Amino acid sequence: MKILIATGLEKSDIGGPFQYAHNLKAEFEKLGNKVKVAKYGSIEGTFLGIWPHAVWADKILALDTFSVGVPAVLAGKLLGKKTIVRVGGDFLWSAYVNRTGVSITLPEFYKSMPALNTKEKIIFHLYRWAIRNAGFLAFNTEWQRSIWEKTYDISYVKSGVVRNFIPARHKIGESANPDSGKNFLWAGRVIPEKNPGMLRSLGVDIVTGEAHARVLEKIKNSYAVTSLAFTDICPNFVIEGISFGKPFVMTRETGLDEIFPKGGIFVDPLDEKQIKEAMQSLRDENTYNKYTDGIKSLNLSHSWARMAEEFLSIWKKI
Repeated sequence: MKILIATGLEKSDIGGPFQYAHNLKAEFEKLGNKVKVAKYGSIEGTFLGIWPHAVWADKILALDTFSVGVPAVLAGKLLGKKTIVRVGGDFLWSAYVNRTGVSITLPEFYKSMPALNTKEKIIFHLYRWAIRNAGFLAFNTEWQRSIWEKTYDISYVKSGVVRNFIPARHKIGESANPDSGKNFLWAGRVIPEKNPGMLRSLGVDIVTGEAHARVLEKIKNSYAVTSLAFTDICPNFVIEGISFGKPFVMTRETGLDEIFPKGGIFVDPLDEKQIKEAMQSLRDENTYNKYTDGIKSLNLSHSWARMAEEFLSIWKKI
């Protein structure tokens, strides 16, 4: 089988599309498939560049819903290729929050549907078209799938949950050196949707623009990890922290509780008092140990090999 993986150009996101493309390519190839990874910087670039790759491929996997997702679905529809779209976030909500700076969660955004500008209206309509024409929508969480079902009427569309990569837990000796200051760590792009003002006001250590290996080293030496984004759908950064045995304080707008209900404290990202109390609670040794024990009791992993097999199984069914 010839598989095209379409992805963006971002290389620094921990566990982001670049990591997915690289690792899934390797796993697909181990199973005897031929794989091309096509990287694009914009939806315009994807529309122009995807065609020769799509003609070559038997199957298409798009690693986002808009910039590569929409062109990939169009190419798949016109060329008769089965296309899976990985739904790892929400481009429309993200575009709105980062343009306006409005503090609004994903569920509240779709519940109230604020006034959109012209670009966002185009995104909304392209979203709906791609959803109707994709072969399969692979969500990270049931939580997000339920939100989209209400907004985009995807009940008649083939969809399901393919979990994020979940690394096996590191050995205790590899994660037993937290900084003495009991620091809380966050890594990612400093953009409005990530609630950077709240992170700064609470003294969270912010890491941005670092290589994946460097971020992992900082996680290893941290006390706990955090994400206070208005919405952060099953974030890879927090999952990486859990793999090092690090408990978390993070937004309740996530879906991560489907996988790690015992690993930390879920908070309202808009309630500073609640977040402060959660962080203070986690600094208590007994509370900290309770959550680290909770992480140990779950002992979950979801390998790249298993993920590749799940995608191959989906292609056989659609």
